[in-house]
Amino acid sequence: MSSQITLLILNLAMGGIIFCHLILTTPIIFKTLDEDSASRFLRAIFPRYYALLFLLSLPATLILYFQDSQLSWWIGFNISAHALLGLIGIPITNAAKDRGWETIFSFSHGFSVYCTIVIFVLSIIQFFINFD
Repeated sequence: MSSQITLLILNLAMGGIIFCHLILTTPIIFKTLDEDSASRFLRAIFPRYYALLFLLSLPATLILYFQDSQLSWWIGFNISAHALLGLIGIPITNAAKDRGWETIFSFSHGFSVYCTIVIFVLSIIQFFINFD
């Protein structure tokens, strides 16, 4: 039973982090900071954001691995993988922005958004799978 509570807390934390980041933090950054300050802030926060999501997903994935549900383990693995991919993609996104490579920047930024959406949706699904 304690592993179920741990999974619920971890998935709520991941979902909450993403929700707060997308709904509260990001819009305020672009409304209150100039472009250079917003860029510096986002470059500081995004590695921590994806690292935190990855670190929260690891214990959940390990718990799910030792349970008998392959679907749950697959979801946990995908959450971890997308958090890691988002973290790895940050230097590519930053380099593309710095060099003015708009196509690569657009793709890598879109990939980052995709990773965030996947993590959010799978965390919600994982939460309800374990909520019984």
